[in-house]
Amino acid sequence: MENDHKSTVIITGASSGVGLQAARALAQTWGWHVVMACRNLDKAEKAAQEVGIPKDSYTALYIDLASFASVRQFVNAFRATGRTLDALVCNAAIYLPLSKEPLRNPDGYELSVATNHLGHFLLCNLMLEDLKNSSSSQPRLVIVGTVTANPKELGGKIPIPAPPDLGDLKGFEEGFKPPI
Repeated sequence: MENDHKSTVIITGASSGVGLQAARALAQTWGWHVVMACRNLDKAEKAAQEVGIPKDSYTALYIDLASFASVRQFVNAFRATGRTLDALVCNAAIYLPLSKEPLRNPDGYELSVATNHLGHFLLCNLMLEDLKNSSSSQPRLVIVGTVTANPKELGGKIPIPAPPDLGDLKGFEEGFKPPI
């Protein structure tokens, strides 16, 4: 894809919620090109159309932040577009408060930690050089925290029906190896 000289932002989890509304605002109000980094591309396309993001103002690219291989594939796919990166917004998250047992990603990490933190950490590290090469005088890296920021309220207003429970933290006994 030819770079059309619009500022480019990658937003993870841009198919709903805060990510979708940020994508809409940046594309419609500020004229940015938004890369909607999502697990479900059909949902991303439909959501973009529903909120009126012009087709030439966004690109939906697949990423599964729980999979470090997928994060690396996403970075390669983004670079293949030929766009420069002016901002990276790490917004995607999963929230599974009712799970009785921890779920694991393909690399063996607990799924919500892998998705909400480690996948974004890897993405940020891999994209830092792209941000350094931005034509913007002020490239941005933004990390969003919403649902689990307050264990008692959703967005500061609505009580969460199943507050997060960190359990006995046995997972720390297994040690930790960073994804990079």
